[in-house]
Amino acid sequence: MPPRDLRVGVAFGGRSVEHDVSIITGLQAVAVLEERHAAVPIYIARSGRWYTGEALKDLAIYQQGGGEGGWDPDSEEVSFDLHNGRLLRATEGTSLLRTPWRGTGARRAPEPVQLDAVVLATHGTQGEDGCLQGALELAQLPYVGPSVGAAAAAMDKVLTKAVLAQAGLPALPHLALRREQWQLDDRGCRSAPIDWIADRSSGSAGRPLAYPLYVKPASLGSSVGVSRCESDTELADALELAFELDRVCLVEPAAQGGIEVNCAVIGRPGERPRASVCEQPLTSAGSTLSFEDKYMSSGKAEGSKAVQRLIPAPISQPLAERVRELACAAFTAFGCAGVTRVDFLIDEQEQVWINELNTIPGSFSFYLWEPAGLPFVDLMDALLDLALADHAEKQRTTTVFDTNLLALRAAGGKGAGGK
Repeated sequence: MPPRDLRVGVAFGGRSVEHDVSIITGLQAVAVLEERHAAVPIYIARSGRWYTGEALKDLAIYQQGGGEGGWDPDSEEVSFDLHNGRLLRATEGTSLLRTPWRGTGARRAPEPVQLDAVVLATHGTQGEDGCLQGALELAQLPYVGPSVGAAAAAMDKVLTKAVLAQAGLPALPHLALRREQWQLDDRGCRSAPIDWIADRSSGSAGRPLAYPLYVKPASLGSSVGVSRCESDTELADALELAFELDRVCLVEPAAQGGIEVNCAVIGRPGERPRASVCEQPLTSAGSTLSFEDKYMSSGKAEGSKAVQRLIPAPISQPLAERVRELACAAFTAFGCAGVTRVDFLIDEQEQVWINELNTIPGSFSFYLWEPAGLPFVDLMDALLDLALADHAEKQRTTTVFDTNLLALRAAGGKGAGGK
């Protein structure tokens, strides 16, 4: 277990359509971490500005604004020091980013907040896709969550399909489409959507994709922008929506007569991962989970606990073990770290398909670990322990070394400057 009383930053919010979901996950993490550590909320507003302060621990502050207008809270603005992983702020609440430079003494010296680790509770774009992970890598700060590469690969549904195929893991056939392709065809106009799709691919299974189809933005989560299509008209509308939200979308057939089953995995590269119990999330309309099913099923936003779940999933023990094995195999194939929820589709013939990986799942999937005897507070400590261990392992890698290349160039030597 990690040392007690760590100063742990919790990053949430962000420039993402999953902004509000991230706030819920972040505040859940802050509340649990405070039982054993000093939790520092780090709210990233839709404007991209960073804030901290005790007021940010209260959900009510976020209900005062929102939308696309870039609402910023009445709290202390900070910047992130990429040199050594500190939060830089001005004393007495003065913003570093908004205070103009007027010469020596005009701006107060920053009062940094040194962090021992950061928990990433950011969902979606610029938070779950490797962007924040890259900043933390530059700062050499331990963090709970996937590495840059694992985050980027798992966030991109098209790349996810490629990694799964390379690892020999089962995934549904699909077609990847770009916004530019959809806007105009080769003749400068649009054709019927199903003909347009059929002209471009026969599907990875060697047969044309046929209705019912699902259209998904390639790089979003929480079922945002996901549409089930039964006709050309619905497909056209679904593509319009997907391309409003992403440059690339994925089209794949439905797993007929099947159910969704999820399984969480915890671990880090180089160690054997551990799988949770399985769940079957229930939908309101009998099809795949929508955003409303996941977060609004009780009539108000409550995070992942709003979903109606069957835990454990009502499937046979051999089938559950198959799901758990595949979840661990996918976790390993992507090089994930921390906790990842792997989502599956199981058709009426009990064929198991890996649907996607959520490398920063809502509420950290604590509800899948508690039935296995791992309470939320212990789960967060386990994640911190993994982050600290992985950070220590990274420090063993040599990344910088001295060469005489510049001296050779100065002396007229050829060196290897042209590469």
